[in-house]
Formats: sequence, structure tokens, C-alpha cells
Amino acid sequence: MNRPLRTAAGLLLTLLLSSPALVRSAAQNKLIVKHFRWKITGTEHFDIYHAPGSEKLVPPAAKLLEEAYPRVTAPLGVRLPKRAAFFLFMNHNKFEQNNVVDVGEGTGGVTEAFKDRFLVFNDGSQAWLEHVIAHEFVHVCQFQVLYAGFWRSARLLKSFLYPLWFMEGMAEYFSAGRDEPQKEMVLRDAVTSKTLIPLRLLHNFNHVKPHQVTLAYKTGCAAMEYISREYGEDKLGLLLKSLTEKFDMNGALRDVLGISLEGLDERFTEDLEEKYGADSRDLHEPSFYGEALTAQDPIYPVFNAQAALFPDGKSLAFVSDQDGFDEICRYDFPGRRAVSLKIQKRFSFQVEAIHRDGSALSVSPDGRYILFAGELKQKDHLYVYDIFRDGLKTLKFPLDGAKSPQFSPDGRRIGFIGMKGGYNDVYLCDLKGRGLRQLTDTEEDENDLRFYPDGGSVLFSREKLAVGQPGNMERDLWKLQIDPRAETRITSLAGNESQPAVSPDGMRILFVNDGTGRFELFQMTGGQEPVQLTRSIGGSFHPAFVPGGDRFVFTAFRAGQQQLYVSPAKATARAPAQAERLDHFEGYATAKSSSPLMTEPPRRYRLRASTDFFFPVFFYSSTDGLFLSAYWQASEMLGNHQIQAAVTYASAFDFLNYQILYSYLKFRPQVFFGFQGDTQENVFVSSRERRREDAQFAGVTYPLSRFDSVTTRFLTTQRRVQLADDDFVTTRGAGRENVAGLSFLRDITQGRYLETVSGYRVSAQAEESNRGFDSSFDYRNIFLDYQQFVPSPSEGALAFRAFGGAGFGEDRQLFRTGGADLLRGYGRFDAGNAAARFAIANLEYRFPIVLNANAHVWFIFPDFLFKSVYGHIFTDTGLLWNSGSDLSSRQMRDLKHSVGAGLRFQAFVLQTFPISIQLDFARRTLDGEQVFYLGFGPHF
Repeated sequence: MNRPLRTAAGLLLTLLLSSPALVRSAAQNKLIVKHFRWKITGTEHFDIYHAPGSEKLVPPAAKLLEEAYPRVTAPLGVRLPKRAAFFLFMNHNKFEQNNVVDVGEGTGGVTEAFKDRFLVFNDGSQAWLEHVIAHEFVHVCQFQVLYAGFWRSARLLKSFLYPLWFMEGMAEYFSAGRDEPQKEMVLRDAVTSKTLIPLRLLHNFNHVKPHQVTLAYKTGCAAMEYISREYGEDKLGLLLKSLTEKFDMNGALRDVLGISLEGLDERFTEDLEEKYGADSRDLHEPSFYGEALTAQDPIYPVFNAQAALFPDGKSLAFVSDQDGFDEICRYDFPGRRAVSLKIQKRFSFQVEAIHRDGSALSVSPDGRYILFAGELKQKDHLYVYDIFRDGLKTLKFPLDGAKSPQFSPDGRRIGFIGMKGGYNDVYLCDLKGRGLRQLTDTEEDENDLRFYPDGGSVLFSREKLAVGQPGNMERDLWKLQIDPRAETRITSLAGNESQPAVSPDGMRILFVNDGTGRFELFQMTGGQEPVQLTRSIGGSFHPAFVPGGDRFVFTAFRAGQQQLYVSPAKATARAPAQAERLDHFEGYATAKSSSPLMTEPPRRYRLRASTDFFFPVFFYSSTDGLFLSAYWQASEMLGNHQIQAAVTYASAFDFLNYQILYSYLKFRPQVFFGFQGDTQENVFVSSRERRREDAQFAGVTYPLSRFDSVTTRFLTTQRRVQLADDDFVTTRGAGRENVAGLSFLRDITQGRYLETVSGYRVSAQAEESNRGFDSSFDYRNIFLDYQQFVPSPSEGALAFRAFGGAGFGEDRQLFRTGGADLLRGYGRFDAGNAAARFAIANLEYRFPIVLNANAHVWFIFPDFLFKSVYGHIFTDTGLLWNSGSDLSSRQMRDLKHSVGAGLRFQAFVLQTFPISIQLDFARRTLDGEQVFYLGFGPHF
């Protein structure tokens, strides 16, 4: 009975903690390199948590919060019973160090339901901050409707049943008015390229392909607009309330709108096709404006963008995520070939992520160096890559952020955008990062830096209040003369101007504008009016002049991907005669508050712990007695102190399992300790044996970087054995076991989607138990595991693992080597497949059979969404021995060896939880024995 009980409790915990509405995990180590001394400033409806240094950001954030409150709560019919906790981080590096919810590079904001906390970071742009604040506040209101009331914990269990197209779509609907061009671009592109994702496949976004998350958000937003237009905006709030009573979204739609999800999906898709079919008739493919330099990826969407030309005009550098992460590549025009420089991969100890924001790349005038911005240990730096010497140099600055770096035309200086105190300004330094000079000092966001050819002036974009549009922010292009310092605004079109490029003669400027409702390229010559160059069915970005000035390279968004194009000579010959002008978004109405925004002075944060989640299950019967299973989780507002506890008890069987874990996460070393106990029963022919284990453990995990970590731990376990009708007695195998362990992990494996296809992973572990530790056992164990992945065509990979271990001491342990995860074809628990020392090598070739499938199995609950099928062939080899003399006597016939093949099905449960189902057939080469396996994999 104990096995089913443990399984049920584990499943409950897994579903809860993995729910997308509650937890989003980051793929790499979290590095806490900054100690935040939080203060709290109260407004009428919010408690704003902020750290020293960000005081200037609090008043504008408070204004945006209080303006969002009536704009969101009124149409949803929601009123918050208390102030909502809002966390404001000065930049993304600090945002990633929070302990409330794990976040990654691509997360802009997050809301968790346990304590109604929502977190956002400042990137310098007020328009960005307004968008993300309103978006996350919508989630706070949604959670108030869905989870508030009696027994909140039980309501939280339904979280994975709420579709994200509805939850995130509603958040975008009430927040994304200023992001309208992007929404229109991705939807128009998806409809016309037949890549639109139906609502039924957007229950959760975990399964969507790379670069499709934005499309998923905007599709949900468009669905909210459709419902509001066809049925009335009040139906959005009614749908939200109906979800609290219905099992799924289909029931809520029938209840409120009288239509099924399938019916809504069909009508909504027809509406989009009609709209964007008409809108796209006079728009053009990227090939109309230039020749493709990089090709569309046939498997998964890829972004190739931000071209920087070499001075000879024969090649360019660009940023690509072809391998699943941003990397710098070089394209040669004569050979028409792109090659990855593998800078991030080869120099991972110096740069953990390459940034593509703003003017991401610059090539030195002599063509020797590539300049870019990146990140190491939660700190932004500039990097100079020496092409000739194949070396990387890091430039460090006393700033909170650095981006958009550019070489000066004479190659003696570097200009870039730096963040200080939460604001982005223009900075200048020499090639070694010395002589730092701040050229601008404003509270407006600045980005997209470029030098003029004379080196005496720079061009950049700046966000300011739009003329004649109160409360609305727009970007214009500005020219800054360095000495003497003087500024001039050079554009003032409707919409945002950004991503400029200056021609080699300094007479022409290319830039991007979204005032037409689309992202289009414009050109301005001298002091003349700008001329629109493109009418894109997708979008056009990041122009860069080719040396000589008669052509330019640009990035085009089409079919869900970004690719590079080069214009023909005299590109303006095919351009429209003049720019379009559409009605510009007027901005939200500004809420009028009857009381000051700040209702109390800032106060220091005081630790207050409270329950996050408590869910008990219990019943009593005359035959089974009392059965109790419960899970409890508690933390304080910052998430620095976290505790989880789970217990299962059955009185009729005298069965008790428990687990208690406490984690202290305030600093970079992550400290944990806890207790656990387990009862196991073994029934024999004439007797019954009950084994009892109670353990206490403590440890520290220290992340060295995003890819490396060291963990030390200590575990003490008391084992007791009781025979039927007897007291507990000590037998062989019982007693106290005290173990100290140390482990190291480095993981730089990568993959674009569900499969690991490149990089390596190495782990080493040592543990010891001896009499000096007051342990009943004396042994030492050492393990080393190395895994290497080499990519092959069409998302395949050659995977290799070398795994070895050795046990020493008076009570040395024997390690199993058989089973589906080690030596396939050999029995998992056979005595002949266990030894004190072993070495195993696994070699697999993995190849795709079906990719991009969306096979949805509806007839069982929970449903399964199958995404891909992979095949693999493998060979496993192992050698076992117990001592040095034993090893010297081994011969070739003592090698254990098998070959085989298998299938692996990649799927998602409820479109949320990834699962890999693996079928293997293995044949031992020595005796021909054949074994079939069905399990979950891959195992490395």
C-alpha cells in the first residue's frame, strides 16, 4: 500500500509546483551576486518593494500602477481586498536574482498566486514599464477571482486547467495597446504564411516552438478582441468568473457565450483570415526588396539579425540562434556562406550570454575586431573579439548595464548605451574601457547608438512624450555633437523611429518606423523629409549600409523567422513614393487619483512568513483506519526562506512517510536542510518484515556560474528492521549511516527545442562514510560522468556517455550496471551485473522520424500532445571489477556489450508537462539474449 500512497502524493506535488500559473523555472543556475535591502513604499492599492538605488523609479512606477488599477479592475468587476505586493527591479540582471519565482533571460515579468506578488524589471523605457506593469496586474486580478475565498489551496490545484490563451490573452488585451505594431506583425505573418496556432493548441505555451511564444500571446490578445467586439467586453469578466465553477474553458464558453471552444476557434480564425487577407494585398515579401543572404530554417524558427559590415564590404557579422542560443556568425558574400564563430560556446568562462539589443554588433575599421555586449555572472560587459588571434577581451564598467556598443570611425574609441540608476544614457570610452565619459544625462530612455563618419557626432534613439498626445511615449532619432556638446532632434514622425544606420558619406540615414502600424524601413537624405522604402507583409528591421553606400543589408521577419537580405543597387528605385500615415494609438486615459500616490513614507522590509499552500486529504474507515496525506508550503515575501513538508499516514498499516525541507536562498550559497522518513513492508511466505528509515540532511549549493555549481552535503540515516510480532532489532544492514558528500556539475548542453543536440555535461561526485563520522559503515565512493553531444543534420545528434564509479573501504558498496539507463540488455538487479567498480560507455545516434507533429490524444484525461518521434541506434559497453588484481585479470570476453535500436516519443501532458516515452530493443552480443524496455527517457 505504501507505494501507491507515495506515488499519489508525489504526483500531487509535481502538478502543483509545475503549474505555469505558479512556477516558471530557469534552465541555468541562478547566481545571487547582489544583496537587496528592500524597502516598501505604499500607495492606495499597492505596496511597492524596491531596493536602494532605484528610488527615482518608484514615483513613475507608482503612477503607472495606480493608472492601471481602474483600467483593469473596472471592466473585470474585480476589487482587491488588500494592497497588492509589487516588486520593482532596476534591471534584468537583478530581476533574475529574485527568490520569489525563478525566471530566465526571456522573462519580462511574472506573477505568482501564493501571495499575490507580481514582479517586473526596468529596462529604461517607460513604454515598456507601462506595458509589463499592466500585463502582470491583470494576472493579479485574475488570481483574485480564480483563487480567492475559502480553501484557497484547493482552488490552486485547478490552475493547470486554465488555458493560457485566455489568461495571457486577457493580460495583453488590457495592456498591449502600445505594442500594437508587433501584434499586427506576428498575426498578419502567421495568417498569410499558414503558421497560425489554433486556440485548442494554446492551452499552455510550453510546447510551442522557438520564437512562437510571442505569437501565442498575441493570438490570445486577438481572441479577447474578437470576443469583446462580437459579444461585448463585459463577457471577458463573466468568462473569468465562470471558470471558477466550470471544469474547463469549453464549459465556461458555453455558459457565457453559448459556443464551444471549437466553434469559437473556427469563427475567430475566419475573422483573422478575412482581416489580414485584405490588409496584405498590397504588401510585399522580403525578396521584393532584396536578395536573401540567410535561408529559412525548415524545422524550427531561427532569428538571424543585426548585421554589421566589415570595412572591405566582402563579409558581415550577425547574431544567430541557429544552435538554440545567441551566437555571433560571419557571412562571406563571395562564398555565400555563413559560419558560426562559436564565441559564447568556446569562451563560456568569460561570457554566459550574448545580447542582441540595440545596435548589437560593430566591426572595427581595420576589420580585426568584433565588438558586442554580453553578460557574465549577472553583470553586463562589453566584449572585443580578436579575429586574427582568436581571443576575447572583456571591458568592465561601474554601471548597471551596457548595450548597443559601436567602434568610432577611427577605431580609437567605443560608444555605447550604459545604465546607471535605472536610466540609459550615451557613454564613451577608449579601446581598453578606460576614460569613461557620460555624454547624456536624462531620464528618457536612449538606445540604438551609431557614429557619424566624422567621429565627432553620434546618432541614437530617445523616448520622449509624444507631442499632442498626453501620456503617450514615442521614440525619435537624435544627433549629438560630442565637442562642444549639442543635441538636435532629426525625426518626429508618428510612431517610433529606431535602429538607425548612417551611410559612409554621412548624407543618408536609414531607420525603422512603426507609425504605419507596421515596422518599415525609411530613408532620410540631408535635411529632406523621410521616404518610406518598404511595405512589408512581415516586418523590416536593423538596416546597415554596405561600404560604398549604394546597397544596404536589413533583417526581415517572415514565416515566424528573421533572416538577412541585401538590397539591390539604388534600392530606392523600387520604394513607395511617400510614407503612409495611419491613425496613431492615442494612449490610455489617465486615471485621476483623489489622493496622493504615496500614502506613506518608505519603510524597511520586515520578515513575515506565512503559508503559501496547504492541502490535506484524510478519511477514516473501520477496516483501513485513519488515512492522512498532506502537503504544506510556507515562505516569506522575498522568498529567501522557504519550507515544504509532506506527510502520509495510514493507521491500519502503521505506515508513516514524511519529508521536510528548509531552504535559505538569500545569498549566493544556497543552504538547505531537512528530515525524511520512510516505512517499507516486505511480505514473505511465513513472515513479514518492516523496514524503517529516518534521515536528516544538510547541504550547501554554490553556483560558480550559470553553467557550473558545487554542492556539499551531509546525510545521517537511522535504519531499523522489525520482524512480525517482534520489537525492532538490529540486523545486518541496519544501524546508523553518516555520509559526507561533495559534487561538481558543469552543463553547457544546448538544444533548440526538445532534444539536446550539442555541448557537453560533466559531473563528479565523492562521498564518504567512516567510523570517524560515528557511522556504522566504512566506505568511500567516487563517480565521474561525462556526456558529449555532436549535432547531425535535421536536428539529429551523436550522443556519447562515459560513466564510471569506484567503491572503497571495509563496507564498500556494489553498484548495479544493468537496466535501461546503463547497460541495456543486462538485468537491472542481477548479481552478475553488480560490482564495486565499473566503467560504462554508451554511444547513440539519434535521428528524427517525425518533427513538428501536433497529434492530440483527447479521449483520455489527462490529454497527450505528441510533438515528435525520434529513432536511435545504440551500443553499450561495460566492464566490472572489484579490485586492482581483479581488473588485471580481465579479458575481452569479460566486457559486457549490447547493441540495439529504439523509438522515443516527445509529448506534453495537458500541453504543459513534457514527457518522453522511450521504447528500446537491446541484444547482448555475447549470448544473443534479447530484452525490450518501455520507460521514460532519454537517460542521458
